[in-house]
Amino acid sequence: MIDGDDVRYFLAVASGGSVRAAAERVGVNHAKVLRRVAQLEERLGAHLFEKLPSGYRLTGAYAGFCG
Repeated sequence: MIDGDDVRYFLAVASGGSVRAAAERVGVNHAKVLRRVAQLEERLGAHLFEKLPSGYRLTGAYAGFCG
């Protein structure tokens, strides 16, 4: 089962483009965001983000999650 908070953190990273921006948006520290996104990816069995020097970019796997 997918946790609603995991989805909230996923959406915050997706819209903000970085873990730090997501943490500020949802009012938690960046380590919690990283942990929760990792939990979501583990549950789904897919990597949702590609980490780049400029931030986080969604992978094609998110389409199956969101669609």
